[in-house]
Amino acid sequence: MKWRTAISVQKDGELYMRGVRLVDLIGKASFVEAIFLALQGRFPKKNETKMLDAVFVSLIEHGIEVPSAFVARSVASTGNSANAAIAAGVLAMGDFHGGAIEGAARYLQSKETPRGIVAQALKNKEHLPGFGHKVYKTEDPRTHALFEKARELKLPQTYIMRARAIERELKRASGNGIPLNIDGAVAAVMSELGFGWRLGKPFFILGRLPGLIAHIEEEYQNEKPYRRLDSEDVEYVGLPIKKHNHK
Repeated sequence: MKWRTAISVQKDGELYMRGVRLVDLIGKASFVEAIFLALQGRFPKKNETKMLDAVFVSLIEHGIEVPSAFVARSVASTGNSANAAIAAGVLAMGDFHGGAIEGAARYLQSKETPRGIVAQALKNKEHLPGFGHKVYKTEDPRTHALFEKARELKLPQTYIMRARAIERELKRASGNGIPLNIDGAVAAVMSELGFGWRLGKPFFILGRLPGLIAHIEEEYQNEKPYRRLDSEDVEYVGLPIKKHNHK
């Protein structure tokens, strides 16, 4: 059975991506434009390019404390190559770190009403992806900045308004003001740009990779090999320790 693809082809010694010669893209298309072309099969409009660029900037970094960063640095510190450290950092991304974009985009792109989405989550005692943050308790400033950019670029507001409606419904139904976080904001914006929900996690990876690479390079350049937890950071909760006298 042949492998089928509509993404790229080699023809007469040239590589074509989505029907366009790669050499014609070099120096003429930005990286973001090339990403858009690869994923959607068309060039983005000017405002779409600027919006997608803003999305990736919003995701680029969030401190050494996040799992993907400190895991990647730990792996780099034990003598592994950069590709292994990057892979480890990416593998540390999951449903609770970067993965919420996919979940949020999925329900935003569904036909369910905001009330139905919130009611289902509360009924099942499930966390609603795209809401709440360990650091930003009242408002995620990145969400505000991203939505402001969307308004400035006159991007459609269908999914953005839907995300805000879910936020209001969540507050009404739960009694708690749980803010829409950057994952939910990215989910809304990528939906406005026509990207399917399955691209949620890949979007986070694409945006975070430069920050991840910076952390790994800093680890190589500035830190001594072999990271490990300090004993003060470990709490033993096992059985009482007993001393045995062996005769």
